[in-house]
Amino acid sequence: MKWWVVIFIFIIFSAQAEGTCSQQDFDKADMAISSLNSWATVDDYFSKYSDCDIDYVNEGTSEKIIRLLIDKWEQLNELSALVKRKPVIENYVLEHVNATLDIDDLEKLRDYSASDCYIDNENLCEKLHFSAISALNKLHSFYSK
Repeated sequence: MKWWVVIFIFIIFSAQAEGTCSQQDFDKADMAISSLNSWATVDDYFSKYSDCDIDYVNEGTSEKIIRLLIDKWEQLNELSALVKRKPVIENYVLEHVNATLDIDDLEKLRDYSASDCYIDNENLCEKLHFSAISALNKLHSFYSK
């Protein structure tokens, strides 16, 4: 029984050491959300605050990312180039295409990524498309209950 307690404590402390966000960093991340107006600023924000991507900061980041995707679709090549340089940013962006977003925005992303994708990285468009569909399915199943 004592070994289970030791293992449990080890797991808890290992998880906390892996990614920590102090209250000060969380507050900075919250304040910096408003600066997310380009893929370069998303990259910078990810580098500084990815450990703080929880709660309402996560929702705010999702909103800014969908705004970039929808309102600045013509700049998708910038995201594509960033993903080639820094592949981890792709998952970060895809995780922010989620069911916290507005249905209309998710439908626009679904449509843009299916029929208006003029970038070298068609795989990125496919992933955006499936992320939008997945989020829409979650929203539709939630509202149909």
